[in-house]
Amino acid sequence: MKQLKPNFFIIGAPKCGTTSLSVYLSEHPEVVMSHPKEPHYFSTDIENGRMTDQSKYLACFAQDKTPIAVGEASTLYLYSKDAIQNILEFNPNAKFIVMLRKPIDIVLSFHQVALNYFGETETNLETAWDLQIVRQNGKQIPKGCPDPQLLMYGEIAKLGAQVKRLTDHVKSDQIKFIYFDEFVNKTDKVYCSVLEFLKVNKNHTPSFENHNPTRPIKFNKLTKIVNQAVGLKKTVGIKKQFGVAKKIHTVNVKGEPPKQMSRTLKTTMNVYFEKDIQLLSDLMNKNLSDWSNQ
Repeated sequence: MKQLKPNFFIIGAPKCGTTSLSVYLSEHPEVVMSHPKEPHYFSTDIENGRMTDQSKYLACFAQDKTPIAVGEASTLYLYSKDAIQNILEFNPNAKFIVMLRKPIDIVLSFHQVALNYFGETETNLETAWDLQIVRQNGKQIPKGCPDPQLLMYGEIAKLGAQVKRLTDHVKSDQIKFIYFDEFVNKTDKVYCSVLEFLKVNKNHTPSFENHNPTRPIKFNKLTKIVNQAVGLKKTVGIKKQFGVAKKIHTVNVKGEPPKQMSRTLKTTMNVYFEKDIQLLSDLMNKNLSDWSNQ
């Protein structure tokens, strides 16, 4: 097998359709996507079980074919303060695909991710949101959480600041922006534009299925107990992975979208994100006022 070097990166944001896009691209004969999808090798400032060995990282792209585009989709790269610079040092000509969505929708979905993967024990989103300040100061962090940054829901969804950091370091012709709503409503058109950006054959149509949709927790108390147990296991120094928590989280989800947040929390978040949305609007030269009026 050939060991390939990635030349494009789907860097986020999380819960914006990155899994679906990476699956569609993986079906293209001139594209290779990493396995696993999110090695997070370049986000050196965030601890989330990322790959740290370059040889193992490059092994994620081992293939027999000779593709034009080789990519991966670690969705915390946009959030990371180190990832963009690390990627540019690795490959100065790298291309970046950025998927954007209303911040409060990202928060709503990412809270479910945190419950399933990052040891979050607070199943009530409003309480988890309020805990950000004390957690930023190192308090009330679940013992099973690998990095408190993964529970900073507001910072994770501040796309304006993250996009500014990206555009400050990367040339515009190396960046492709995708809006989540357009991706959902005009999937084939957006996909074709991505192929054009990557300079691969545009005459390819994948099976446009929705991958990795957000699913709400069935039993909140069960999730809390499981994540607390994982935290206790880490505290007493048990490193062996039994896979029990993962199996429970996998089955403890409903087959429906998560419930909408309360009007009070929505208002709080709209105020919180107002300036950042305006920043993104200015950077993109696009009216995003509907992102605050929900």
